[in-house]
Amino acid sequence: MIHNQTIYSDITNHLERKMQQLASFLSGTWQSGRGRERTIQHAISGEALWQVTSEGLDMAAARRYAIEKGGESLHAMTFIERAAMLKAVAKHLLSQKEMFYALSAQTGATRADSWVDIEGGIGTLFTFASLGSRELPDDTLWPEDELIPLSKEGGFAARHVPDL
Repeated sequence: MIHNQTIYSDITNHLERKMQQLASFLSGTWQSGRGRERTIQHAISGEALWQVTSEGLDMAAARRYAIEKGGESLHAMTFIERAAMLKAVAKHLLSQKEMFYALSAQTGATRADSWVDIEGGIGTLFTFASLGSRELPDDTLWPEDELIPLSKEGGFAARHVPDL
């Protein structure tokens, strides 16, 4: 019982103990669903912590926004810029890791259990950012193949560029 009390005390140092509605970041804004909510309870104390629902959220609009805004923005960035963006996200998430541990503790997970998900996941972002900055071109296109000669004299050649 002492172990559970210690975990619960640690959580309350990081989070307010009032129930909140979880929102989703869709189409560039934080949005809460409207409709029947589900209560998320603390795994140890049983206390009601969060209300959540996705009812009433326009998922088709979110998909369009992702394609039109997110897709356009990513296509305009070089691979090096994308890698830098991943690194910035990883740094931000790492600065918030104690909050993630506190949230994970609410599920009944220990800090050791949570490490692989929290710091392992963030480490994966850092790895992809590093690989991208070292191994991808500083361009918006990445040709898949070497230049292929199409004529005997070499006056015509082709290279496949994937349709983005």
